[in-house]
Amino acid sequence: MTEQESGSGWHRSAVSLAVIAALWCSASSAQVVRGELVDAISRRPVPAGIVTLVDTAQVERARTLTDATGYFVIRAPEPGVFRLRTLIVGFEGWESEPFSLGRGQSVEREITLRLFRIELPELTVEAERTCVVRPNEGLAAAALWEEVKKALATTALSMESRDYRFRTRTTERELDPYGVVRTDTTYLTPGYRAWPFASLAAARLSERGFVQSAPGGPVFYGPDADVLVSETFLDDHCFRVRLAEESGAYLGLGFEPVSGRKVPEVEGVLWLDSSTAALRRLEWRYRNVSRWVRSGRPEGYVEFAELPDGAWFIRRWMLRAPVARVFVGRPDTLLYGVKVKQAEVVEVVDRRGKPIFRYPVPDRIP
Repeated sequence: MTEQESGSGWHRSAVSLAVIAALWCSASSAQVVRGELVDAISRRPVPAGIVTLVDTAQVERARTLTDATGYFVIRAPEPGVFRLRTLIVGFEGWESEPFSLGRGQSVEREITLRLFRIELPELTVEAERTCVVRPNEGLAAAALWEEVKKALATTALSMESRDYRFRTRTTERELDPYGVVRTDTTYLTPGYRAWPFASLAAARLSERGFVQSAPGGPVFYGPDADVLVSETFLDDHCFRVRLAEESGAYLGLGFEPVSGRKVPEVEGVLWLDSSTAALRRLEWRYRNVSRWVRSGRPEGYVEFAELPDGAWFIRRWMLRAPVARVFVGRPDTLLYGVKVKQAEVVEVVDRRGKPIFRYPVPDRIP
């Protein structure tokens, strides 16, 4: 090695050490709140509760999820005056008094809550008939929407954490236009930590729609958690309360595109348990699509479940997408077939791969 090369290597090492030192200093100077979330009556920890940090302008600056022992760590992006808020599925929220957090300061807070269960509204004929854009506080749709947002946020944080992996059984089928199976493949995957199907930014979906042209045929996008809670989705859709036809066990928050939307859209229902306010299922269909697409009945669903330690995750999901037959030199398009992709979690494992929960594996996904 020449002296020049040696000097160059030393320079790179010095730069690397400087970067590491800068990152270490940045991490060590972070503003941190540590604490526990505890039930005031039973003194038991509250797992899977969202703790958020908001500034004096009521803007959320950070959020985290309590673990199985109710413990949480939340980091502020800069010093300032903040409040802590809690969001727990099925229960009323709580907010702390303001407190200061200096540069590099670490504080501890025990949040002791009296857990008051949310009373979901009774369904009325007026609520079922009215589709409201951005439902205001006090309306039945607004109460359901607040619980939906908490459930989606809790699910996203649980799935993105490093504490769980979800082993899934996936089935992919291709059907002909009459529903006869052409191909049928089933396989196991080691796990996922995110929303299981592709979506786009809400602004792009608003502009171009939930079905978009591509060289290999149209691509069908489902509404993921970020899209559903976005300001854009709220502007493009209205909401109404629905009651499950078979029983009163579930209340639904239906959504549909507002009048005047011309691009391919989605309409559907978010179903909540009427006794616990827990989000159980999201289902949707596609609107403003071509006749050949409608004949293939494009749709999808996502089912949510809770683990014994309070973590939320996606238990099952399905997306059904029609496939086109295009004739060269002719303007018409016909339905060639339908692709159906379904998956369900069969095992939940911890970060070391140790099973913590198993579901019975069916012969096939229906």
